[in-house]
Amino acid sequence: MGGRYLIVSDLHLCDVEDHADGWKAYKSSRYVWDAAFAELLARIEARGEGPLTLVLNGDIIDFDLVSDVPESPAWPVRQTERLRGLDPSEPKSVWKLERVLSHHADFLRTLAGFVERGNDIVYVMGNHDREFHFPAVQRVLSDAIRAAGAADGRVLPESVVRFEPWFFHVEGEVYCEHGQQYDHYNSFRHLLEPTIPNLHGDRVIALPMGNLSNRYLLGRMGFFNPHASDFILNLYAYIVHWLKHYAFSRHRGIFLNWFFGSLAVIWKLLEIKAQLLREPSDDPALLAAHAAHSGLTVPQLESLAELQHRPITDRFFLVIREFWIDRVIIATLMTLGTIALAVTPIPLWTKLTVPLMGFPLVYAIYEWIVHGGTIFDVEHHMPAVARAIARKLGVRVVSFGHVHKPRLVAVDRGVLYADTGTWAPIMDRTRPDCLATGYRNYLSVDFSGGPDPIVDFGSWIPPGG
Repeated sequence: MGGRYLIVSDLHLCDVEDHADGWKAYKSSRYVWDAAFAELLARIEARGEGPLTLVLNGDIIDFDLVSDVPESPAWPVRQTERLRGLDPSEPKSVWKLERVLSHHADFLRTLAGFVERGNDIVYVMGNHDREFHFPAVQRVLSDAIRAAGAADGRVLPESVVRFEPWFFHVEGEVYCEHGQQYDHYNSFRHLLEPTIPNLHGDRVIALPMGNLSNRYLLGRMGFFNPHASDFILNLYAYIVHWLKHYAFSRHRGIFLNWFFGSLAVIWKLLEIKAQLLREPSDDPALLAAHAAHSGLTVPQLESLAELQHRPITDRFFLVIREFWIDRVIIATLMTLGTIALAVTPIPLWTKLTVPLMGFPLVYAIYEWIVHGGTIFDVEHHMPAVARAIARKLGVRVVSFGHVHKPRLVAVDRGVLYADTGTWAPIMDRTRPDCLATGYRNYLSVDFSGGPDPIVDFGSWIPPGG
């Protein structure tokens, strides 16, 4: 008899903040989905007989969104942490998780009841919740679920959540992985051991560029939604955004946040890369241990790892380009060049032709030569990655999250690929106060009737958004 699975990803559970001016609206209490998630779980569980496996496929808890610090911490907190959030060390990540869970008691009660009824929970780590690498952080979630059950008179087993650092795989049936390893903006150099010592002697998660950008940049630009890529605008739209949200408010402007935030991200990436270079390469013992844990062979794991993308810091020029530092430098040089031409005793036609025609031509040639990938490229090649994984392992369903683009695609004969979208608040562009339709996605896969699964891929957005 085959298994039954409910797969969700990118819930982006965080602490709640309510601001009257719309600052960080994506953390507002009006978008808490705990009750809706309980309804979905009950509906899928009731569809069939036998245990149901809930696969929490990464970015369930969003540690990067927690920017507060404790009033009386038991450990040193630097000024930069007060500005941009606590470092991803074990004790500080414990505090952040406890803060998030304190705002989501209903979610914990839902999971406790689910486990008591004989079902299983598998937690596959993503990039925004890689802090679950720390055993103490795992214990906080497990203990919180048991405590929620005890409060309702339930007695739960010692182990209520199975944590997976890479993937969840059931032979011949499903393969679930968050998907950040196929995105060089968010991939980890050493997935099974993602920690490094920082400059202060603490062991911390070596965060990729995407996480750092959320913590140091978007977290300081709270009128943008980090879940929806609405921060990618043209120059005119940025000016309008500044006039609407910053010009007459108490918040710092876009330019200052971009400038200092970009420098902070680049500096932190350089620091992390320097520490990674001092660390040994991927430890074969870790791969062997994970092979034994997952039931696959070391060659199979190596074959899967070959599909992954190396972090963007291996091509550091792309980091500079992603933050527009190269274009700012070019604009500065062209401005200085125009001033130099203006004060130089040369013909007027030269003073006009070079800035108006020569400089734009040079810039166009530069863009043509260096134009590379964007943050959206990953969503285009994920179906091909899913097909490759299905052929290597012989599974019928491959599921990723990460890119927040819900879709169900047939990638090979008898093989489905699902991107399980997100439960984070994505707003309707025409109705900014309403959730966009088609999100809060789930994938239900039922093999209990034989080798051909019954698949349900849907959205749990309430009527009217």
